[in-house]
This record gives sequence, C-alpha cells and structure tokens, in this order.
Amino acid sequence: GSFLFSRGTDVLGKLDLDKSGNTKFEPAAEKIFHVFSEDFIQDELRQQEYEINGEITNEIAVDSDEIQLSNAETALETAKLKERDKMQVLENAFNSQKVTELKEKAEISGNLGMYSQSTISNLLENYADKPKAPEQTGADLLNDLESLRSIPAEPDFPELMSAVSSEDIDGAALESSLQRQTSPSSVSDEIKKKIDADHGFYSKGVKLVQQDHSTDCPFCEQSIAGPISKVIIEAYMEYFAGEEQKHKDELQNYYKKLNSLKTGLIDAGTNSTRQITLYENLKRFVPSKRHTALEPIADSQLQVHSAVSTLQKKIEVKIDALAKKCAHSTDDLLRSISQINEVIEKNNHKTVQLLNTVRKADNERKDLQRRACSVFEIEFTIDNWEGINALRQLTDETKTKKTELSDLKASRPSESARDRVAGTFELLLKEFFADKYIFDRVSFALKRGNQGMERGAHRTLSDGEKTAIAFCYFIACVHLKVKDASDYRKLFLVFDDPVTSMSYDFVFAIAQTLKNLSISTEGEISTNPGTISDKTGHRPDLLIFTHSSYFFNVSCSNAVVHRSASFSLQSDRAQHKLQPLANYVAPFEQQLEHVYRVANGIPPDHSTCNAVRSVLEAVGRFCRPDKSKSLQDFLTFLAGEESITTNSVLINTLSHGTYYNETPPPEDLMLACNHAIKVVKHFAPGHIELMESI
Repeated sequence: GSFLFSRGTDVLGKLDLDKSGNTKFEPAAEKIFHVFSEDFIQDELRQQEYEINGEITNEIAVDSDEIQLSNAETALETAKLKERDKMQVLENAFNSQKVTELKEKAEISGNLGMYSQSTISNLLENYADKPKAPEQTGADLLNDLESLRSIPAEPDFPELMSAVSSEDIDGAALESSLQRQTSPSSVSDEIKKKIDADHGFYSKGVKLVQQDHSTDCPFCEQSIAGPISKVIIEAYMEYFAGEEQKHKDELQNYYKKLNSLKTGLIDAGTNSTRQITLYENLKRFVPSKRHTALEPIADSQLQVHSAVSTLQKKIEVKIDALAKKCAHSTDDLLRSISQINEVIEKNNHKTVQLLNTVRKADNERKDLQRRACSVFEIEFTIDNWEGINALRQLTDETKTKKTELSDLKASRPSESARDRVAGTFELLLKEFFADKYIFDRVSFALKRGNQGMERGAHRTLSDGEKTAIAFCYFIACVHLKVKDASDYRKLFLVFDDPVTSMSYDFVFAIAQTLKNLSISTEGEISTNPGTISDKTGHRPDLLIFTHSSYFFNVSCSNAVVHRSASFSLQSDRAQHKLQPLANYVAPFEQQLEHVYRVANGIPPDHSTCNAVRSVLEAVGRFCRPDKSKSLQDFLTFLAGEESITTNSVLINTLSHGTYYNETPPPEDLMLACNHAIKVVKHFAPGHIELMESI
C-alpha cells in the first residue's frame, strides 16, 4: 500500500509499504521532514538515559549587516543624548522655579510630602495633555498664606449666642386663658376702680391683714376694726379671693413674661450684631472661611416682636372684658421664636468652625502649601508646554530607535545550532513545567529546580514527564535539521502519537504548543500566537498521528489543525481508508453548548454538573496548563489572580454524584453554568461567539 499527501496539486511526500516490513519514503525536494516517533525517543533520549547530548557542532548560516547595526546603535545614542539634554533644560528650570515660588515665597518646608514628590518626572507622567489654568493661581495662594500668617496673636473671638427662651410661655395655656369666660365679681365697681388704679398697693395690704390678723392698717396703723372699715376691708379681701381677680392676675403674668421676651429679643439683637462684626473681622485672615458669613437675625427679631405686641394687645382687651371669649393662636409667636433660634444655632456652628480653624491654623497652612505645589506644577506645565512636547517627541524617537536596534539584534540569531537548541528547549520546558525542571545550557543537563538529579533523569522522571520532555526536545532539534535560515520555511514536522503515557495536563500543553508554534524567518521558535505572521513568523507544516480519541477531540475542538484537515483511518473489508471528519462534533462542544443553554434558561439535567466540570477542565488545561495541575488549582488561580469566583464546592460535589434528595435547586445549577460561561468568555471568547451565532 501507499500514502500520498499533498497540498492542492503540490505533492509533499509519499510513503510506500509492503508485507516484508520495509518502507520507502520519498519526500518532496523542497521539504525537510522532522519526525517525532518512538524511534526518536529511543535513539535520542532513552538510550542516553535522558542525558542530553551537547556535542553539537552544527552552525547555521545567517546574514548579518554590521554596518546597519552600527548605524542603529549610533542613532539610538544620538536620540538618547538629545532627550537627556532637553530633559536637563526642563529639569533645571523646574527646580529653580520650585525653590523660588514654593520654598522661598510660600515658605514650604522640604519635609512636606507634596514638595518632595514634585519633580519634573512626575509632572511629565501626570500631564499627558495640556492642563486647564487653575481656578486659583499661585499668586492667589501666596496672598492666602500671607493672610494666614497675619492672624493676631490674641484675636478677638466672636462669642456664642444663647437661644431666645420661650419655655415660660405655655402657648396652649395662654390660648385657653384668653378663651375662658369669667363672670364679674359682686364687689362694687367703686372698689374695683380703686383696686385697678393701684392694684399692687391693695393686693399687698390684703395679704398683710390676712397673714397677721391685725386690727390695724398695715400702712397707717389706724384701726380697721370699726364697722365701716371692716366692711370695706372684707370687700377688698372678697375681690382678691374671687375668680375675676385670679383670671386678671393670670393674664397679667403672661403680659409680664411677654415683656421679658421683648427684653431678651433686644439683647439677642445686640449680641448678634457683635457676633457678626467679630466674625467678619476674623474670617478675613482665614482663606477657607473667607466666603462664609453669619446670617442677621433682624428679620426674625421683627417677626417675634410683632407677634408679642399683637398678643399683648389681646391680653389687654381680655382683661377689660373677662366675660367675653378672645380667640388668638400663639403658633406665629412660637414659630417665629423657633426660626430665630435656628439662625442663632447656624451662626454658632459657623463660629465654632471658624474658631477651630484659627486654633489649628497650621493645618490650614499645610493645606494651602499642598495646593500651591499642585498649582505650581500646572502653571509650569502650561508655561513650558512647547518644551514638554518637544521632550516627548524626543522620548518617542528614542523608543523608536531602541525598538529598531532590538529588532535588528533579534534578526541576527546565534549562528550556533547548539545555542539555538538549548534556547528553544529551555523555552518549552518553562511552558510545560514552569520551574520544576530546568535546562542548564552550559552543562546541557536537566535539573530538578536548581539541583541535579542524583538518581539520574531516567529514574526521576515519570513516563508522562519523559514523553513531555521528549516532545520539547524534538521541537528544539529542528535547528539540527537546517543548514541556513531559509531552510526553516521548508520544515515539515510529523508527530506519531505525541501523547503516549501522558496525563491530561500534558495533553493540553502539547495541544497548545502545536497550535501556537511558530518559526520566524531567522529561525526563532515561539509559542506566542501573537508572533504568527506571514512576514515575520509562520506555522510550520504539521502532520499528526494519534490513537487517542481524547487528544483528537482536544485538537479538533481548539483548532490545532484546520477542521477540514481531520481524518480517520478506518477499515473497509480488505481496504483501509482515510475518511474526512470535517463535521466531527467533539464532546467538549456538546458539553459547552449544554452549559451555555442552561445558563440562558433551559432546565438543567443529570449531565449538567459533569458538563460544567469538563468545560472548566478543558479551558484550564488548554489555556493555562501551568495553573491547572488539578481543577481545584485552576479554580484557586481564577479566584486569586483573575478575580473570577466560581461555585467550586457545588461543581466538585455534583460532578462526583450525590443523593437524590440532596440535589440542589435548578437555580444553583444555573449559577454554576453562568460561572463556567464567564471563565470561557475570559479565556476563549470565540467559543461563546460560536454558541451565540448558533
């Protein structure tokens, strides 16, 4: 039998087989085949007990242009010098003005954090665009600092005011007294007129007679025991004991309290005027309080005074006609008192703030100095924007020259095939094992960490690790197949079951390497998909054979090879045929589709948990094999370094089964599916886009 494989009409190679066991392979003239097989592992590694042969003398012919490299180095140094000179001019100007404006004029200490942090480097980093002019200029801030320094040693502080008291006035009781009807006393009007004419005199006299039981007048000491005098005195006593006089006394008492309230209003007005005057005098020294003001109480004071006068008139009318109702509300009075007290409270609060600020003037000074530092940087940037732009252009030019030189050096790879093999092998070991196994370029030996393997690599490594290391070494050996840089384009890599005896970790790592493998035009090996380009880097031709359906599944699902290039060798009676598998549906795709649909509302079923676990394992092992020694390791990595949380306990528990009556509700399973979709979106968004298009 025979196999013939080609691309389009171009035959790449032919393999003839016969029953005697002999094979004959005829490669195309323009292709260099490099085959990974059991024979390669046996010959290159197993027989050597995994001691890498460092006896490599091959050299690879590469072109180099020393003149071009020298010119690039000179151009970079010239650009650096121009940038350094421009930077020095700006830095000198910045430091000089900083000392003059901030240290000398604003008297800022070098210990102030913002002063020490104010550098030309930080300025260039902070202002990528030209800033707007500050609302408060540096000159304004210097004036504010001068005002703060002018605060008198013993300033005349405004005092806090007491509230206008209304506790003596019971509004409800006063209204009730005005409405209460009291019948006139039976005492003659003549006696009432005398008493009203000098109420205090008669009231005091009656009290003295009643207290001392005297028969003489307490004032003139004449006898009051005579019949006429006795009748008159008793009339006085009867009047003062009656309801009419008690009602009048009650109303007059309210009248006096309202007079006291008027007096209190006058005092409050005087105190408010003094408080405002002292506040205005003091605040002009404090910039942060300069735009504040106390509210005068004159308007509220007038309202209270008017309400008091109206109420007193009502009392006077009521005293003259106790038998008539006199309805009048005290709400206006009490409301006006409340309003004036609110003004007093607000003014007191502002006064306290001003006093605290004055007493802690050092805090205000430091705040002004910090703002002065910030404003200085803004004003310097605006004034020197042309020079700053010129410096940035020089910086960009330096970066460009540095990149050009770096690219030139990168385009001149080592001529030693030994160095190239060592570099590629070291790179791939890092991808597969992180720092667990490293390669010593000098001794050409594998090490466990930084230590040699005392028992030897062949006794230390597991079968899966040996296969993975053989895979890495095989790719590194492509440098032994070429004679000059142009040969890298001719390489054709053949892999015969590269995942034999491997754990899942290495299956995904190998698949990822095959998918992202690229070779630059000068022979640099990379596994970074970003380096694949028609001009600078290309994917080598690959032919992969495998008996592992799992590896086949992973390769197809993740486009390691093009979907149309997938085939299955199947028996058809006496013949074996290669059947195209362009429509092959991988379990991973079915599981992802199920998880996607559950996340979007369809009911979960018994397969949901295993589907979630399989999707997460596939993403972790393919996209981040270095963080996916186990599913739990991958979930921990997601939570720690990617800030993606998953319902890990639910995922682990349900994928291993549970009791029927302990099955979580559908919403918990939908949450787990949403977490899984979030992970896929982060690492492999193309899969989600495919689901959405379907």
